[in-house]
Amino acid sequence: MQYGDINLAKSHNVSEFQGLQKSNTSKYNVLVDRYNNLLRRDAVRSEDVRIEIMKHRLAAATENSIEKIAMENELNQLYNERNRISNIIYDIASTTLSFAGEYNLKMITDQRMKLTEHDCYISITQRLHEKCFDIQNEFVLSKLYVMVNLCESGFDNTIIKQSVDQVCQQRIHFDF
Repeated sequence: MQYGDINLAKSHNVSEFQGLQKSNTSKYNVLVDRYNNLLRRDAVRSEDVRIEIMKHRLAAATENSIEKIAMENELNQLYNERNRISNIIYDIASTTLSFAGEYNLKMITDQRMKLTEHDCYISITQRLHEKCFDIQNEFVLSKLYVMVNLCESGFDNTIIKQSVDQVCQQRIHFDF
């Protein structure tokens, strides 16, 4: 497929329009690159923003105050919820792999494969949302790559759904 005037392309070169002279300016801007590097260094992952805010509030709170104790409890609860979410995702992967023992659990839980099995992924994430917990949380979203890996490893979505049903007996509500 071609676009534009084909006769024009046959009779003229691109250099006639752009010029033959090479540009003296660099493609890279030193100030922009430095600014981007500073931003990358100070950036916090989206799933960690709430924890970082809590840490800063804790640091600013007065010692032994009721407010500080409440924030410490909230931060501990947040860590416990994250730990529970990670364990549930890990257990789902482990249960799925137990149906076909030749797969490596470490590969499934550590690698990040490219998603091509969209139907499998959508049905699994919907089942997770129905049976386990709300997947609209940033931390949960950051763990869904494990479901991608299970789908991409060739597991049928019915096997993965069985694992979800087995691990998640009832839906858990987290205060995100």
